[in-house]
Amino acid sequence: MNREPDLGALRQQLADARLSGEHWWRGLEALADSAQAQAWVAAEFPGLAPTLDRRRFLQLMAASLALAGLAACGQTPDESVPRVVQAESQVPGKTLVYATAVPFAGVAQPVLGVTTAGRPIKLEGNPDHPASGGTCDAFTQAAILQLYDPDRSQSPRYKGRETAWGQVQGALLACAGQLDRTAGDGLHVVLGANGSPTLQRQLQQLMQRWPKARLYLAEPFAATAVQDACRQVFGQPLQPRWQRANAEAVVSFDDDWLGAGPWQTVNQRGWAARRRAAGQGQGRAQVLVADSVPTLTSAAASERLRLAPSRRPMLLRALAAELGAGEPGLAALSDTEQAWVRHAGNALKARAPRCLVSLDSQAPVDQQALVLRLNEHLCNQGVTVDYIAPQYQGAALHDLLEPLAANQVQVLVMLDCNPVNTAPAHWHLSDAVQHVPLRIHAGLYHDESARDCHWHLPLSHALDGWADARAADGSSVIVQPLMAPLYPTRTLAQVVELLQGRDADAHAIVRQTWAALDDNAWQQALSRGWADPAPVAVSVTANSAPLLTESAPVNGLEVRVLPDPCVWDGRLANLGWLQELPKPISKLTWGNVIGVSPALAERLGLANGDRVRVPLPGQIIEGPAWVEPGQADSVVALYAGYGRQRAGRVGNGLGYPAQALGAVNQVATLERLDGSLALASTQLHHQLPPGHESPIRSVAPGQSLGAPELLFHDATAVGPQWGMVIDLDLCTGCNACVVACQAENNIAVVGPEQVAQGRAMHWLRIDHYYQGSLDAPRSHFQPLPCMHCEQAPCEVGCPVNATQHGQDGVNQMVYNRCIGTRTCASYCPYKVRRFNWLDYSADAAPTIQAQRNPQVTVRSRGVMEKCTYCVQRISAARIDSKIAGTDAIEVTTACQQSCPCQAISFGDIRRADSEVARARQSGRHYRLLEELDTRPRTTYLARIDEERQP
Repeated sequence: MNREPDLGALRQQLADARLSGEHWWRGLEALADSAQAQAWVAAEFPGLAPTLDRRRFLQLMAASLALAGLAACGQTPDESVPRVVQAESQVPGKTLVYATAVPFAGVAQPVLGVTTAGRPIKLEGNPDHPASGGTCDAFTQAAILQLYDPDRSQSPRYKGRETAWGQVQGALLACAGQLDRTAGDGLHVVLGANGSPTLQRQLQQLMQRWPKARLYLAEPFAATAVQDACRQVFGQPLQPRWQRANAEAVVSFDDDWLGAGPWQTVNQRGWAARRRAAGQGQGRAQVLVADSVPTLTSAAASERLRLAPSRRPMLLRALAAELGAGEPGLAALSDTEQAWVRHAGNALKARAPRCLVSLDSQAPVDQQALVLRLNEHLCNQGVTVDYIAPQYQGAALHDLLEPLAANQVQVLVMLDCNPVNTAPAHWHLSDAVQHVPLRIHAGLYHDESARDCHWHLPLSHALDGWADARAADGSSVIVQPLMAPLYPTRTLAQVVELLQGRDADAHAIVRQTWAALDDNAWQQALSRGWADPAPVAVSVTANSAPLLTESAPVNGLEVRVLPDPCVWDGRLANLGWLQELPKPISKLTWGNVIGVSPALAERLGLANGDRVRVPLPGQIIEGPAWVEPGQADSVVALYAGYGRQRAGRVGNGLGYPAQALGAVNQVATLERLDGSLALASTQLHHQLPPGHESPIRSVAPGQSLGAPELLFHDATAVGPQWGMVIDLDLCTGCNACVVACQAENNIAVVGPEQVAQGRAMHWLRIDHYYQGSLDAPRSHFQPLPCMHCEQAPCEVGCPVNATQHGQDGVNQMVYNRCIGTRTCASYCPYKVRRFNWLDYSADAAPTIQAQRNPQVTVRSRGVMEKCTYCVQRISAARIDSKIAGTDAIEVTTACQQSCPCQAISFGDIRRADSEVARARQSGRHYRLLEELDTRPRTTYLARIDEERQP
C-alpha cells in the first residue's frame, strides 16, 4: 500500500501562513495530495467491477433484502380470513401509521410505524411526543431492518437443538417449584437496561415471591456511575434530565452528548432549538469541550481543548476553584489548560443559571459527584437540569463473579443482554458460567451468551410484540406491534411470566400494568403513543462533601474504550445499513480501528491501516491503526461492537473485540506489527473538483455572504417548484438523514469490498472537512444529496435521455431508459450519482420483499440512481391535494423528516411563506460550486463562526 505522507511536513504545511485561514482538507492523503488521493479525484469509477465471492454476496443480501420466510408478514390470526368487502381503513396502495416505540439501551424512542399491506416498511419520529418531535436517529431507523433480519432467533433451543415452547414451559414450571422451596436462593437474573413499567412490576412480584433472588444490570455503557454519584450527593439514586434548549453555556468533559446513543435525539433537538432561536449568533449556546477523542460534540464546540483522561480531575478541580466552589488549582495546569478553564468559568458565571456542566457517563463516581455539585453551585436545577427516578436499576454485573466462583448460582437467567460478549475478557465469564446447573438465555439472537446456556428463548422484536417502555423524558410509551410475529417468539414480559411458571398473553400482561386506564383512555394511549406524561422532577439538595483527591500521574498511553457510533456495543452488528454507514468523524465502514494522534503516529511511523498491538491485562488487542487529527497525543482509542463470532452472517468476523475490555480507561503501550489491513473508508470518495471556491462557507455573527437569492427557474412554469436548503450551522453530521434515505428509497448494501472501491450506494452522503492545524483542526460537515440543477450537466450528457428535467424542477431518473454509460456521473461536478455495478436483487425470492418500499423502484444492474427529492412523496402529496381541492402541496422528504436538528428545509421555492423560500432569502444562503452556473435547487446556509464570548 502507499505509505502515509510525512506528518511532520504536513504539520509545517498547515502552519505556513500561505495555507492558514480558509484551508479545508478531507484527510491526510488529500492534504498531502498523495497518489491515492489523486486517483480518487481523477478516476470517476475506480477499477472495473471485480468478481464478488458468491458466499459473501449471499450473506449480505440475505440480511439486507430479508429473502425467504417473510410470507408470514400479515395481519393477526383473527383477521386472516378473506374479505368480500375491503376494510374501510385498508386502501390498496395506501399506508397506515401506528404509534409505537423502539427501546434502545433502556430508553425508548417514540416512533410512528408506517405499514403497507400489513407489513412495516419505515419508522418515523412521533411528532406528538416531546422527546421525539417527529425526528428519529440512525439506530431507531435501522430497527426496521432488524425486524426482518433472517438471522434472528426463530425458535426455542435446548442445548443447541430446536425445541417447542411446550417443553420450555414444562421445564420452567419445574424450576419455579424448586425456587419456591428455597425462596429463590440461587436464582441470579441478569438484565439489559430496560425502563419498562410492566417489567418493573413483574420484577417486583418476582422478588416478593423469591426474596433471595438477585438482579444484575448488564449494560456496558449505562450511566450507572451517575446514579451512584446522585446517591452520594443527593442521598438517593437519580437520573439527570438535561434541558439543553435552556442552556446558554455548556462545558463538557469527554461527554459526546450530540453523538450516538439513547439520548441523542432529545439532546440534538434541545441544542438545535437553542441555536435556532438565538438567530445570527446572538445569545447562542456557547459550548466548551475538553476531550481526548474528536466527536460530534467537539465538532460543534466554540472552543475545544485536547485533554488526556488522566488530567481531567485537575481540570475539574480548577474549574471548581474558578467558580468559587473549591480551592485554587490552576498552578498544575499548562498555559493552554489554564486559559480554557478561565474561559469556561467566565462563560458559566456570566450565564448562570442558564448553563450546564456535563461529564462522560463512564467517568468515575467521584468526578461525577463533583460535576453534580458544580451544577448545584450554579443554581441551574430546574432550568437546565432536573432529576427523576432511575428508569432501570440493578447490581453491577461484576458483583455476579463472587457467587459464581463460590458455586452459589443454581439458576442463571440472562434476559435481553449478551454479557458473555460484553463483559471484560479477564472475567472469563464464559468459563465461569459453565458450572451453573441451569442456564437460561432470552434474546433476539442465538448469540455468544445463548451458546453458553442450556435454554435459549427467542424474543419478539419491538415491532412485532406488545410491551411498554420509558422515553428520554421519563414518560411511559406503549410499544404496540405493527404486524403479527414473524416467528414463534415471546416478548420479554412473557418470558418473565414463564420463569414464574405462568403462560400469559403479551397484550394482557401490558394491559394489566395500565389497568387504571379505561378502554377509551387505553385506545387514546395507543393512538398517541404514550400512556402518561413525563414524571415531575424530584427536588433535591446537594450535601457537603470533599472534592476530588489528588490523582497519580500516568506514565504511558491511556486507552479509551468507546461505543462505536454505528453499531454501539455490538448489538446492532448484524445490520448491513449500520455496518455500511460511514462513521461521522473517520468515515470508516465495516469494522473498527485503533485510533492514534498524528503526533503518536509520527513517533511510531504509523500509517492508516498499519497493524498494531495494544497489550492489556487479560487481553491483547490487534487491529489497524487510524491517524485521527485532533486526538490527544497520549490517548489510544478503541471502539467496541466488533470482533463478534455469533452476531449473524453480516456482523461475524469484523474487527477486534474491544467491548471485552470494559469501559474503564487503562494504561498500555502500543506496538507496531508487520503488514497492514485494508480499510473501507469513504473519506476520500466523491471529492469535488479542485480549484473551486471552498465548499464550506462561514460568516461572522450578524453578517451575511452577499446579495439574496435570485430566481433562476422559469417564472412561467406551472405548479410548485421544489427546492431544498441545508443549514450547515445546525447540521451535526449524525447520519440520521442517511439511514432515513436508505430505508425510504430501497438503497442496497454493497459490502466492504465494494465500498473500498468507491461504490457505496448512499444517495445522501455527509462530507467531513477539516480546517486548521493537523493536531487540533476544526471539523465541518456538509450533506450532499443530488443538487437538482436548473442547468444540469448530467441531462446534457445522457445519450438516451434517461435523466431529464421535470416541470417542477426535479432532476428525474427514468430507470428503464438507462443503459449504463455512466456519462451522467462523469458530467456531474457534485459526484452524487451512484451506479449499480451488480444486481443486488438478483437472488431475491419472487415474493414481495417485506421491508421494501413498494412506491420506489428496486434498481437493477447497469442502472444509475440518485436522490429524487423523494418523488414518491411528492406524487402522493399531489394526489392528496387534488382530492382535497387545494393548490398547496406540502411535502416532507425522508431526510428532512428524520433530522433531529431540523437542518433541512424542503418545499416550493415560489411560495413566499414556505420555510425553504425564507431560507433562500437569508444572508447566509449560498450555492455549491456557484461559479459553474449549474444553478442547483439544493443550496446551503453558511455556518456561523462563533467568536469566543467572555
